[in-house]
Amino acid sequence: MARRSTCRSSGAHSQLVALFLAFAVSACSAAPSPDPSTGSAQQAAGPERRGGAITVAVINAVPSMGPIGTSSTTSGGFLSAAELHSAPLVTSDVHSRRPVGRLAERVPTIENGDVSLGADGRMQVVYHLRHDVTWQDGAPFTAQDLVFSYTMNSDPGLPILQEQPFGTIETVAAPDDFTFAITFARPYNAPDQMGLRRFWPMPRHILEPAYRRYLASMNADEVVNLPYWTSEYVHLGPFRLASFDPADTIVLQAYDGYFLGRPKLDTIRIKIFSDPNAMYANLLSGTVDIFLENTLPSNLGFELMDRWNSSGEGTVYLKRSTQRFLSPQMRPGVQVEPSVISDVRVRAALYHALDREGLSEGLQNGHRELAAWELLYSGEPLYDAVKDAFRRYAYDPERAKAMLREAGWTAGADGVLRSDSDGRPLRAPISATSGRTGEQELAAIADYWRRIGASVEELTIPSAQVRNAEYRALYPGWEASAQGGGDEILGRLEGPAASAENRWVGNRGGYDNSRAQQLVDAYRSSLSFDAQFQAMKAISDFVADELPFLVLYSTAVHIGVSSRLKALDDNDGGDSVGRNYGSYSRNGHLWELR
Repeated sequence: MARRSTCRSSGAHSQLVALFLAFAVSACSAAPSPDPSTGSAQQAAGPERRGGAITVAVINAVPSMGPIGTSSTTSGGFLSAAELHSAPLVTSDVHSRRPVGRLAERVPTIENGDVSLGADGRMQVVYHLRHDVTWQDGAPFTAQDLVFSYTMNSDPGLPILQEQPFGTIETVAAPDDFTFAITFARPYNAPDQMGLRRFWPMPRHILEPAYRRYLASMNADEVVNLPYWTSEYVHLGPFRLASFDPADTIVLQAYDGYFLGRPKLDTIRIKIFSDPNAMYANLLSGTVDIFLENTLPSNLGFELMDRWNSSGEGTVYLKRSTQRFLSPQMRPGVQVEPSVISDVRVRAALYHALDREGLSEGLQNGHRELAAWELLYSGEPLYDAVKDAFRRYAYDPERAKAMLREAGWTAGADGVLRSDSDGRPLRAPISATSGRTGEQELAAIADYWRRIGASVEELTIPSAQVRNAEYRALYPGWEASAQGGGDEILGRLEGPAASAENRWVGNRGGYDNSRAQQLVDAYRSSLSFDAQFQAMKAISDFVADELPFLVLYSTAVHIGVSSRLKALDDNDGGDSVGRNYGSYSRNGHLWELR
């Protein structure tokens, strides 16, 4: 306790000195023009801030403020709000997807010398950190925090939801307090995209004692059950945690010591809804000011867009977001229909039975053009490497029936498909959350498969179980899910499979294929565009042949803001679920009441 008290005192003293110096300088010179390359989105001094409070809506209970103890930070919009309270090494620029530094002074590149390749094939990346960053309890932020963060984030015994690049990092070091160096075992293609999803900073001064207890006992509860993840969360963002109710409201208050300047708002309430219709009603009544992606179902998003555009009560932006897909359960002891795992013809037949254009049209207000024929959607840099790879599985129910007959499944007089060997029905239960497309998507997919004779159960995942990693991993047949744009869908090809041994942090569908892993590794280690293009094409060809998942359509999602709040005018630089870096909340310190 004495150490933390000292840190607060030191931080307060530093802030007073900084304030005095800033005042002295401002008396002698005009305020500098903002520099977009810093990624701060700071603006020249304007009218005095108005302060005040706003409400942000999310869907589904929030068991953790950070990446621990959850199977998904993307569902329900909470990850999109993470840059309100937490800060990454890198985010995106104001009006483009160009990566820019946040905790880092700049993004590392080969051109600026921060990325270098060794003769032994290793790659070193150096992040030069800002000198003016403090944790929200006043303790200084240093490179040693990032060394500790890597140690915790990469510990296989802790249920921390992290994506690449931890499997490729060999060592990390802090040559000094403001230099963080990573050595990759091989070239890594995205060192400039280390947002929160890829590297979540952790406060060493708070978490290290518990982590040491965990290492001594190997009991992960020493870390998992800390109040830090809920009621005592501390990070580096513009708003600090004031109160935490995982099923109702999370209250954030402006952090005066935020390194990009004190936020313009005083308070942000994150209101947690279990029912999107209730959230929609609150938007109409004016009790909610802003919503981010993965919260409103598309039909309600389009409806709100029409209402607000005509009334002037707010603005709704239509954004292209995730890829919707069906993922088969690949664990033999869990999958109720073994042929789904063992016979690609069964998976291909079920794919032919789905009218992807019809699904997109029915679920997305007539937008047939969002049907997916490839891994990446149009506009992505590597789109031409994957274009039309799944055209071979166009909607053709008769072809689906023929393929199933070839695989040993014949429809009886009642139209039900049964195995030629033992007479069992072809079971195809489908699980999905109730968010966004929810039961409508479930019903539509189930209807297509019933038309060819499959026995389908529609299983809606309760809101309380959305972030339960074990529950989500043990679906009995197929899971209707979504993955962020870009190359995020490749996560469904990577091992290891989620299991009790790794506390259910891993590939949720149980897919663990060495060839797929080799292909993804080759892509992630490709530094040139040409090499990435060829690696992505190889992955696309593999997925089209093996069908480890069935891509359905690209989702059109909505984000919106009431007319009383100035926010989201930088949405062209943000991206859905943060796409590894740069969420729509990245400049939340500049949101203000009109």
